[in-house]
Amino acid sequence: MSVRKIIIGVGIVAVVGYFLLGNKIKKIIEQFQFVKVYPVAFKKFDVKWNDGVPFVTFLLDLKMVNPTGVNFDANIVAVTLKRILFYDKRNMLFGSSEVNINSINIPANSNIILKEIPVKLDLQTAITTAITILRNDGFTINEIRTEAVVSILGIDYTLS
Repeated sequence: MSVRKIIIGVGIVAVVGYFLLGNKIKKIIEQFQFVKVYPVAFKKFDVKWNDGVPFVTFLLDLKMVNPTGVNFDANIVAVTLKRILFYDKRNMLFGSSEVNINSINIPANSNIILKEIPVKLDLQTAITTAITILRNDGFTINEIRTEAVVSILGIDYTLS
């Protein structure tokens, strides 16, 4: 076999693999649009200082709900759940979390709980949110809007 035939063969396999992977990624993105993410529990609340900037850290349990009749399977190397962003009801960034999970499986019409996700928010945001909560007579978990940042082949997509 000549080098030319080997290169052509490898090229064809790479192109076919790219299109098959692309189709699987499109299906994952379409399914992920239906997946809902809810905060469930807050743990180990702490205040720290870093380079003169105060920030709050805590661990958060998240419930991911798949309300569809199809199993959600994002068990692929090219797809990574990188970050989760939390917003209050006024769309003010409440906090963020670096997750970096590349394997999520949620059965149809079911849910899973991601345990102890580290969340960090700066103290100024925390104080502003606390004042808003006190002014508006309370705060419920359902008022937190979440966005997931998913990396697919190195390109970040924001899903809410």
